[in-house]
Amino acid sequence: MAERLPRKEVKVGVKEGDGPPPGYKWNVAILEVSYSEASEFLDPDQYAHMASLVRELARQDDATHSKTIDVRPVQEFFEIRDKGGILGKKNVRVFYFVEKRSRSIVILGAFKKEAEGATPVGVRLRMRRRMRLYMEKHFPQ
Repeated sequence: MAERLPRKEVKVGVKEGDGPPPGYKWNVAILEVSYSEASEFLDPDQYAHMASLVRELARQDDATHSKTIDVRPVQEFFEIRDKGGILGKKNVRVFYFVEKRSRSIVILGAFKKEAEGATPVGVRLRMRRRMRLYMEKHFPQ
């Protein structure tokens, strides 16, 4: 069965220019499915922590590299990696891609990593499918 995005599929996280000075340099779009996913394994404080990392990324010139956040490429998208602190033993990944035309960081999903090694193939395929669905809807050819 093909994955379909929910009706209200995209939430606005932050808008470019808003926020504390000097303001955000990127918009943040959050797929509703990614919010639901993260809420399954993060408590409200942990979710707020991960959201603060995304907001910090939105303040940076290059949303694909960061000196303060652990960001790694995964195929044609990226992951924010965090573990410890308020997350305890949870090893959390937040997947996103950068849509340069709209200057947006699009949050594709969240994953609680249980095993060592690369991101599981199924997770990568799901994120790639979500990215394709987002692009087809918001930037049709």
